[in-house]
Amino acid sequence: MSRQEKVIYALGFFDGVHKGHQAILETARKLARETGMRPGVFTYENHPQSVVGGSAPPLLTTPEERRALFAHYGMEEIVMIPFDAHFSAQSPEEFLRMLIEDYRCGGLCCGDNFHFGAKAAGNASLLLELCQKLGLFCRVASPVLEKGKTVSSTLIRTLLREGDAQEAFRCLGRPFSLAGEIVHGDGRGHRLGIPTINLTPPEGALWPRVGVYATLTQMEGGETWPSLTNVGMRPTFRAQGSPTMETHLTGFQGDLYGRRVRVWFWAYLREEQKFENATLLVEQIARDTKKTQQLLQSLDRSDIYDLP
Repeated sequence: MSRQEKVIYALGFFDGVHKGHQAILETARKLARETGMRPGVFTYENHPQSVVGGSAPPLLTTPEERRALFAHYGMEEIVMIPFDAHFSAQSPEEFLRMLIEDYRCGGLCCGDNFHFGAKAAGNASLLLELCQKLGLFCRVASPVLEKGKTVSSTLIRTLLREGDAQEAFRCLGRPFSLAGEIVHGDGRGHRLGIPTINLTPPEGALWPRVGVYATLTQMEGGETWPSLTNVGMRPTFRAQGSPTMETHLTGFQGDLYGRRVRVWFWAYLREEQKFENATLLVEQIARDTKKTQQLLQSLDRSDIYDLP
């Protein structure tokens, strides 16, 4: 097999495909250029913790979003397989031999906190050692720091749970977003003169902190609108129920029911609050909308990708 047919694989789950992950992908691209091979990524459809830990954490990205981001960052070969009990039982050596025999592997790249093999027995040091024995190229990417903290999916989940959308943006390299199909709500926003869309994010997706956000809403095809998004319970009108995600698109007129949109979270504005009456709510929404328009003026639209 010629070198041109072989692949340098970046290894990991890559939830969020954040700046730390991007450094691993770039390491794979550079090694592929140096060796005359093709850059790729070897990853999983489901989070490994859903098998070995019993449950997966809330996810920053869907498999389809990760695929699109891998392609955006230059990965020519994308292998995404189910992570199951049989796969998790492989030894580190068996894992590498599988990559060589079944996936034309010529080299591997990972982060310094990478673990692999049964019971996570392998780490980055062992990967380097095994690759040398098996004649594979191998590099370990250095961690990426933001404000002295290592960028990780766990850190970004924590930031979003705290409502720090802008620090999450810095760690991801783009605003956090959620996408889904528009579903019917109770029509209250329309009756108040502030029509909203109700979005149902994918199952298992991370919801950011309850509150009101300055957002940008992207339609299918890429068109974007400044928007205001409420994540929470809508306490002015109800006392209980499941959280909802409701977005008002500034200046938009039209019917979006059944269409798919993506909401990009730019900044946390305030906590959700209960108003004494609808008039006070409408007045606050007007203030929130004005602030959103001011904040979005500093948003670089090149950071907004056309994700699925």
